Amino acid sequence: MYINIPSRSGTPTKGHRTPATPGSPSKYTDYFSQPRRRIHIIRILSISLAIVLCYIVATRGPETSTWVPTTVQDKLNFGDHAATHAGENAPPRGYGDTDSGRWSDSVEEHNDGNTHKDEEMEHTVDRLEGDEEAEYEKVKNSQTDNKEPHLEEGADYVPEGGSDEESAVEPSHHTQSTPFVAHNIGSGEKYSFREALRDVLHMIPDEIYTRDLLRPLEGGGQDRLKELGIRVRAFHKFFTVWEALHVVADAKLTYVRDDVINYLENAPEKELAEVSNLERGDIVRAYERYRAFLAQLSHILFPYTSPYFADHLTLHAHFRNGGRGIVLSGNDKQAPFFLTSIMSFRKLGCNLPVEIMYLGENDLNDDWRMKLESIPGVVTRDLSQMVSDDGWELKGWASKAFALLMSSFREVIYLDADALFFVNPEDLFQDPGYVETGALFFRDRVYAPSSRKQWLKDMLPKPISKKAQTSRYWTGESREQQESGCLVVDKWRHFVAMLTVTRMNGPDRDDNSKTGAKGVYSLFYGDKETFWLGWELAGDTDYWFNEGAVGNMGVVSEHQYYKLIEGHAEFLPDYHPPISQSSHEHDTKPKSEHKEESKKEDSEEHKEEKEHKQEMADDHEKRSSSDVHSLYTVSSPQLLHLDLNNRPLWFNGWILDDKYEEAKHVNVSTWDVFLSEVKETNEAPEWKIGSHNMAVLKSTHAFEFTEGEKEVLAMIVEVARENGALKPGQ
Repeated sequence: MYINIPSRSGTPTKGHRTPATPGSPSKYTDYFSQPRRRIHIIRILSISLAIVLCYIVATRGPETSTWVPTTVQDKLNFGDHAATHAGENAPPRGYGDTDSGRWSDSVEEHNDGNTHKDEEMEHTVDRLEGDEEAEYEKVKNSQTDNKEPHLEEGADYVPEGGSDEESAVEPSHHTQSTPFVAHNIGSGEKYSFREALRDVLHMIPDEIYTRDLLRPLEGGGQDRLKELGIRVRAFHKFFTVWEALHVVADAKLTYVRDDVINYLENAPEKELAEVSNLERGDIVRAYERYRAFLAQLSHILFPYTSPYFADHLTLHAHFRNGGRGIVLSGNDKQAPFFLTSIMSFRKLGCNLPVEIMYLGENDLNDDWRMKLESIPGVVTRDLSQMVSDDGWELKGWASKAFALLMSSFREVIYLDADALFFVNPEDLFQDPGYVETGALFFRDRVYAPSSRKQWLKDMLPKPISKKAQTSRYWTGESREQQESGCLVVDKWRHFVAMLTVTRMNGPDRDDNSKTGAKGVYSLFYGDKETFWLGWELAGDTDYWFNEGAVGNMGVVSEHQYYKLIEGHAEFLPDYHPPISQSSHEHDTKPKSEHKEESKKEDSEEHKEEKEHKQEMADDHEKRSSSDVHSLYTVSSPQLLHLDLNNRPLWFNGWILDDKYEEAKHVNVSTWDVFLSEVKETNEAPEWKIGSHNMAVLKSTHAFEFTEGEKEVLAMIVEVARENGALKPGQ
């Protein structure tokens, strides 16, 4: 670079030095030998450098290559996101110094003026963050004040679930949009990038533990499930820290970052030293070893999601901003049920989007799909394309769990095709138990008391939660715990639990004919119990069972006498319904007719009915001598679920007397009253289960439907007629 040097006469010359006249005295005769010249050059260089530094400082901001935090949310979340950069070579957000909010390799200040300017800038940022902190605390406190009353946790260990409702703070006047936030799985906990990287390096298992976790699952029955639970809980821990490092989210966007190796190869030594005392190459190899280990463990435990999602990080990130919706699954036979359910929901005020899952082109044909999708907000999706069922077959009840998991919604109401509601099903999201835990389940009827306490002890990893110890399985109250016809789940909060449930309904579902190992469906009936037990196996006790009673609805048996007063049955303790007569003292029929009737009664078709009548007679005779309340008996295929106010909430079993027969041959059920299995006498509920879902309930509690509830039932029947689910005249 050429510098203008003044001539002896004071006029500068450009581009060359002015030679001195031989013999004449001049202070510029020897340019580099004079101290004053050196001082002059140094001063000029210093000024030039200062100008360059001022320009760099002035242009480093959110709109350029380096990010400067401007809100408390930025300060909390710095290091957890890779935001859009204006500079082409700008490093991704998330690798910065969380204390200063700037890159640790920033150019050092060279003079007092630059230092003073940086101090002013930091003071301004701190002031803005102070304002934002006050606003953040205000929002946080308001959310705390409005929180639902705390329900019993019931766990001896930290569950997987947690709320991320406060994970994204609304932007203030200081911000243009909500910053990206990296989350611990399901908990809403915020991590800096280097903190998450430090956790990953710290969590790398040793060789023995790695070998133990990556060996194939063997055996069957409770032993296999216990081993599954142990590995799933380990997977949850490893997956949590891995996700905190890679998943980036804000209120509208969630994605998986995959630039960690790039950072590790280019980050300044000072930054890496704050993460680990390992050398750069060792850190890279440790990260890759963790990645390979987690990929293998994921494949051993949950290999079936790969056709649709590359890995479980991508699958989980898919849920983060998925919203709410209803999910159904079934085939051509259930399609009329789908139409009736969805249209009745719309008439009840529910406008949630609906996804109907089916298993291939032959499961739900084009005509039905077009008809269903003609309803606004309804989409049909082929579940078979989303799940790899190599070595097993995705079918039947098992599709429920997979339909729930693979749906696009974050918060899901899964319903059986024959489930129908008295109220807007969307109200389930407001249930205090769901708000608290993110998973709302419903109980099945109390039937066939039997203790499975030891069975649970053999199956569940230690420690066994308090909720498991208060379950019907543990107490012996009933062999039935859960009804899976309605499930309300926040999949973001309960991702690993849902993966566990799908495993139980997938590769571990059936018996192994080669080894004789028992499958899950040999341990209990169908998919019903896999949900709450899947939660328990995963170490996730954030679930809640609806506390409303179970019952049925229909017509009181003709042998029962009752009267209804203001919607409730009046108990008649001093009067007992007549029992069947064992003699023919009032009989006036000819003997020939008796012979024909005797043949009829002895036939197989009426044998069960005869036994049932005799059982009722014996029961009533017994009660007549013990001075207890009269029992009201209702036979019905519908299983009714009541709310906390003992009013009908929803039922399944469809609206016909027999949903398995051709509709044209079956009548629509008649519903005069409904019963609750809970007795006034605190005696055990009395159920008798027949074929084709027909169930008989005896109870001291009988209730009349309100006018509004009768109108809902009439509306459901009318909708079924309109869409062809019922034949004319039914």
